[in-house]
Amino acid sequence: MRKTEPGMSPFWDYIGMTEEIIEEGYAELRLNITPNLTQRRGTVHGGVLASLVDAAVGSAVRSTLSKEQASATVELKVNYVRPAKGVYLIGKAKLFQQGKTLAAGQAEIFNSDGNLVAIGTATYMILT
Repeated sequence: MRKTEPGMSPFWDYIGMTEEIIEEGYAELRLNITPNLTQRRGTVHGGVLASLVDAAVGSAVRSTLSKEQASATVELKVNYVRPAKGVYLIGKAKLFQQGKTLAAGQAEIFNSDGNLVAIGTATYMILT
């Protein structure tokens, strides 16, 4: 599968998110933890974790689409398990439903120590 290139997603470039593994219906994304991604207690901001869930599931969805198709998030849910600290985060996502108009998946977010910090689900509309 083709990974995103720098410049394809200005937001991803801005926060430093990269695709590490892309397979049919599966994706792993990495995000290095930097001070500008943290909130006042020094842990990663919840919105950043939500973005990583959204992006990881979105990459898993994109891995199943043709060149003529795109997708858009229509629902996102995140459960925060523990404060996110460490050197980097890894988001591992897989699809659990793929239809003609909707796809849904789950992402688990781990810190660099291997601890689960968040889990979420996302649903995407398939656009042609």
